[in-house]
Amino acid sequence: MRFLRLTVLLCLAASGSIVAQSTEPLVGFWTGSIEREGRTWRVEVKAAVTNGKLGTLVTFNDLDVPDLSFSTKRVDRGYRLERPQPNGTTIVFEGEIQNDVFQGKWSGLGGDGTFSMKRSTQPAQFYREEEVSFTNGEVKLAGTLMIPLRGDKHPAVVITHGSSPNERTTYRSWGRRFAEIGIAALIYDKRGSGNSSGNTRAASMEDLAADAISGVRMLSGRIDIDTSRIGVMGHSQGGWIAPLAAARSKQVAFVIVSGAAAVTPAEQSIYHRAGVMRSQGISEDEIEQASKLRQKLYDLNKKILANEPYQAERAAISQELIANKDARWFGPAELPPQLSGDLPPRGALELLFFDPDSVWKKVRVPVLAIWGERDIVVPIEKSRATIERLQNEAGNRRNLTVKLLPDVDHGNSVVKKDTAWDFPRTSPEYMRTIVEWAKRTIS
Repeated sequence: MRFLRLTVLLCLAASGSIVAQSTEPLVGFWTGSIEREGRTWRVEVKAAVTNGKLGTLVTFNDLDVPDLSFSTKRVDRGYRLERPQPNGTTIVFEGEIQNDVFQGKWSGLGGDGTFSMKRSTQPAQFYREEEVSFTNGEVKLAGTLMIPLRGDKHPAVVITHGSSPNERTTYRSWGRRFAEIGIAALIYDKRGSGNSSGNTRAASMEDLAADAISGVRMLSGRIDIDTSRIGVMGHSQGGWIAPLAAARSKQVAFVIVSGAAAVTPAEQSIYHRAGVMRSQGISEDEIEQASKLRQKLYDLNKKILANEPYQAERAAISQELIANKDARWFGPAELPPQLSGDLPPRGALELLFFDPDSVWKKVRVPVLAIWGERDIVVPIEKSRATIERLQNEAGNRRNLTVKLLPDVDHGNSVVKKDTAWDFPRTSPEYMRTIVEWAKRTIS
């Protein structure tokens, strides 16, 4: 399950420190907004010269995406900042500087607009960053530890991942929010991504939880971390990983889950695709047909996992996929066109049928579970009821806090109430709720 952020801004580049020592007029800190169709989007730019090369880091405040690296060059009368996106388009700022105002034309999100930013004083930073690494068996994991500047021993949180091959920068804004309130945050490249070794596709849920526990263990060996106050946070797939880490390690002192599904990944996947198809106008009969075919695939995978005979069933399902490939619902259902090639890795099959019930019964630390009420990726009502029931059985109900935020989706973004165009926006209430709970509970 993918951590659903705005697609055009998902591929975040790692950002390093840059030193502002240049006669380039752009060098410095700029703050302002982009405007399009009467709507504004807050933005910040940090420009500096590093090793003789001008570079910029752009923060989209209303999307809560900090420090994206943009290529920067001089043009006839000003500067051009560019960042290619996964969908092939490019976000571009091109403008001039006059009287400490940097303004001009902006393009991105499939349209054009204007921008205007004033030279400003950069806000003080209340944390520092340190590159760290830790190991889980043969897997080496690379990350960044964001450490508050005040205090000697800090509580800490390990932020684990969604289902995509996430790099640490996906969670940079979350780590920053924790560090700003005095909680150290470890963000790291998921195994098989960035500078971390290993294979994401072959990893089971237990493997991924063990990676997070290895991060907890690394933090517990530091003199600037309070070993009694280290927790794990996870969004989406991380909503399975974080409680599993707490169930397997007594070093985990608290759990935060965001957009968590308290069902198997197989059941969640069927629910997700049905929700997506429904939002695209696919009929209920067609959704049922697609869901039944996906269920057949999962039943087949159960047989493969159990080492039962599967070849004839696999061939029949492959023919059914081929027969339906031109159906209107087939593309939105995201089913494979046929079954060919190698079987899925065992770790991937184990992950598909991971059952969170036994895990939540073992979690006996403070827990925050938060969802957006407009989430179509996970069955939130069923997940909420299940977690509450299992935490009650564990004798931990008083330690459980549940929050549902209206008009927020699975990616923590605000769902618009009208059809008027607007920039995508992250709910400010979502992360505020998380850090305020953390501050009350563990700081």
